[in-house]
Formats: sequence, structure tokens, C-alpha cells
Amino acid sequence: MPYLLWDASALAKRYTPEAGSDVVEAFFNQVEASCIITTIWGYSETFPILLRRYNGGMMRREAFIGATSSLRSEIIESLETGVLTIDDTTIVSSLDVMQKHNLNSTDAAILTLFLHFASATEEPCVLIAADKRLVRSANAEGLKAVDPEVFAVEDVAAYLSSL
Repeated sequence: MPYLLWDASALAKRYTPEAGSDVVEAFFNQVEASCIITTIWGYSETFPILLRRYNGGMMRREAFIGATSSLRSEIIESLETGVLTIDDTTIVSSLDVMQKHNLNSTDAAILTLFLHFASATEEPCVLIAADKRLVRSANAEGLKAVDPEVFAVEDVAAYLSSL
């Protein structure tokens, strides 16, 4: 079963309806929780995305509380979901990726960590991200990447089966 590597740009779509949320939901429903992989930075970037939507009046208080509770439960408190840690070695290693693809430091570190994870497993890995530059960079580095904003929900199962 493939590992799905989640960037905050896509992960937030699980907790608030927007373009690509249906695709994100379909990916979550197609794999076991143990195949959901993110980083602590992915969590810490997703929370403020939800907070900005709440503070901007795009989410009601109840929806915000429910979304952040679900995020914490599924990512931080889950014993199955994989949460990878970015250490100093990863940050230093990410400088090449940062320069090569003109990524910010967070995206470069996350991509570097996901590339290391993917190279250490025999299972296929797919980055799920709505960040266009991150998707292009991942593909250029040989990591499959899907942008849920442009991927058809009806293609999710077949895509995962093809890996």
C-alpha cells in the first residue's frame, strides 16, 4: 500500500471545505491511517491555516473547534499516523534542494525529509500538496506528487492501484 506524504497545503483541505477537499477525502479513505505521513511542521502549518480562516470569518467557531480537534486527533494523538521530525541534519541537507528549486526553508526541509523517507522504503510514496512549486520540485526530484486542486476525485482509486 502506498504512503501518502502530506503537505499542509493539502492537509488543511481535510478540515475545511475548499477546492480539492473531495480529492483529499478520497485519498484519506483509500489508505490505512498508518500510510498517512506528515511532519510536525505540516501540523504546525495546518493549524494556522484553519485559524486564519476562522479569524477571517470564513469558518464558524464550532467548525473551527471541530476542525482543529480532528486535526489534533488524526495527526498528533493518533498512534497510527506517521509524523516525521525535521532535525538539524535534514535542514542542512535541504539547502541544496532549496537552492535548486527556489523553495522556502520549510518546504525544502519537508521535501528533503520526504525524499529520505521515500528512499528508505520499498513501498511507493506520493506527496499530496496544493503548493504548485512544491509539487514541481518533488516531481523533478523523482517523487510522485499530486495536487488535489487539479486531480479528479474519480481517478484516486485507480491512481493508487497503479502505483
